[in-house]
Amino acid sequence: MHTRPSSRAALPVTEGPILRRMMLLAAPMMGSQALQMLYNLTDMFWLGRLGSEEVAATGAAGLYLWLSVAFMLLASSGASIGVSQSLGAGRIEKAKNYTQTAVFISLTLGVIVALLMFFFRYPMADFFRFQEQNVTSLTVDYLAIAVTAMPVTYLTATLTAVFIASGNSRTPFLCNMVGMIINMTLDPLFIFTFRMGVPGAAYATIIGQMVVCIILAIAIKKGKNRPFDTLKLIAVPSRQDVQWILKKTIPIGAESFLFTILVMITSRREAFFGADAVAMSRVGSQIESLTWLVGSAFGSALITFIGQNYGAQKWRRILKSYKTATWAMFGYGAFVTLLLAVPGKYIFGLFLPDPALIERSVPYLRILAICQIPLCMEAVASNTFRGLGKTTTPAVINTVCNIIRVPLVYLLSGGALGLSGVWIGITACACLKGVWSYTQYYFTQHRKMKHKLEETNANLASTG
Repeated sequence: MHTRPSSRAALPVTEGPILRRMMLLAAPMMGSQALQMLYNLTDMFWLGRLGSEEVAATGAAGLYLWLSVAFMLLASSGASIGVSQSLGAGRIEKAKNYTQTAVFISLTLGVIVALLMFFFRYPMADFFRFQEQNVTSLTVDYLAIAVTAMPVTYLTATLTAVFIASGNSRTPFLCNMVGMIINMTLDPLFIFTFRMGVPGAAYATIIGQMVVCIILAIAIKKGKNRPFDTLKLIAVPSRQDVQWILKKTIPIGAESFLFTILVMITSRREAFFGADAVAMSRVGSQIESLTWLVGSAFGSALITFIGQNYGAQKWRRILKSYKTATWAMFGYGAFVTLLLAVPGKYIFGLFLPDPALIERSVPYLRILAICQIPLCMEAVASNTFRGLGKTTTPAVINTVCNIIRVPLVYLLSGGALGLSGVWIGITACACLKGVWSYTQYYFTQHRKMKHKLEETNANLASTG
């Protein structure tokens, strides 16, 4: 049966004005990432009214949920790379096979990881060694509820990746908006009206996530703007397709897993300074997520752009896409730098209204401001690598920098700098990661793309 390469709503990313089409593709994803950030900020906004212990507990549980993202990326990143490159090359059936394989991997891993985290939630919560016992108990309660939606979350990420790889980022955005509205409505109802506290925030979140997954599953099967005319969503994949996806994405998943482990170790160091320090870090990281969430959205658009043009062998367009993304993300990084350094404390005060904590947040946010542009450059370089299918190089760079961060944090925080040493160590390694990633891409893959373009032009000239 004939199938179209992409939906009628999908953007033809292999032709047309680059910046405009990149922004049209990235904008709904940025909206989706902003909605995801609002999930977290909504929880913090209401839980912050209960106290810093509640914020610290959900922050600790959130790190384990973040840890689980490493396994989620094995499927969603595989879908991004495989589907975008296959559609760019006009191999529609192969794109469908990669979709089915990614769905199978996501559901399998989602169930396994959820079971492991549920049965080991007590030692996981004890890892942070909170001085306040109530924080540990609340962390266990939140984890027990949140992990039940993990298979659904994994599947949602994979279906989202398939839509985006086909050039349609609008449908996932609209689905996530529905989930966000549900979460924002249920949060105060469960937390305060039903007096459920931290568990109420967890229930509100998983209900929103389940609704999003159901809508996306319907949209990919029957929606007007679905990526394929026909698709059997649940199917046993071939061993070759599973191996291809895992080969491409294990470096990405391993990088994410190790990064989160190292973040948890530094968070354990923050917990040494009390629940207030962890709560400050949680709020500050959510404000800072303006950079990495938008960078992630723009990066997903870049993977689609680079992947489809790589499949179509449009070297000039790859070079122009990389240059365009560089300038766009540099400007955005500068904006977030200014936001953190100047009015950052007023944003912080919306979520933790304690005047003493607001004043303590000023040096923290200004230290974080230093690394925002390098983080944006890292997003450009790493996702261009991934769009080309070169996933190992950014994984190695990020892993090395993240490993360096742990001893640096302990070294700096053990002296007179105290808690500020933790933040300085994190920022220094983020800067190193951004500079290294960008220069590594420029002096390797960027030059290869130029060489391929020159070869193509020479062949055209000789045949002309």
